Amino acid sequence: MADYKMADYKVESILDVKVADAPTSVRVALAAGSEQVVLTIDWRLASDLIDRMTIANNDIRRSLHIPDWRARRVSTGCHRLGIGVAALLFLPVLYGLWLWVAGHLDPEAWQMVLGFLLAAPLSYGLIWLIGWIIAGFVGKRERTAEPHASAAGPQASAPEPQPTG
Repeated sequence: MADYKMADYKVESILDVKVADAPTSVRVALAAGSEQVVLTIDWRLASDLIDRMTIANNDIRRSLHIPDWRARRVSTGCHRLGIGVAALLFLPVLYGLWLWVAGHLDPEAWQMVLGFLLAAPLSYGLIWLIGWIIAGFVGKRERTAEPHASAAGPQASAPEPQPTG
């Protein structure tokens, strides 16, 4: 087994990417400080590197994005309020149905029961619509990203690049 030396570089920019001499490999030129590092990578390893970098990129973006839940809270609150008001308006309908089954419902009272039956879903829909409109106008709050608790540990200094040779 060959003995490989590891070098740790902080890449500042990608200078060039092209197909290497062999058509199954990629040649990548990177700027690392004052040095230029050139890597020749097999296309399978390059594909694996791209996949892993995509996952790392998504993790970084997710850690930097702080969700603002105000709009969601407004719409959820209006949804719950609408359900509560609709349930209260539906109680006279249940009472009217109980009177109808028992045979004590006044023949003209069905109009009032029908009014409450229509008012319950209409009130829910109106409150939901108001919440949806308010949530649309809430907007986003500007906040700065805070580091995760796992990254809050002691800061270790990055190792210095070691010359290869």
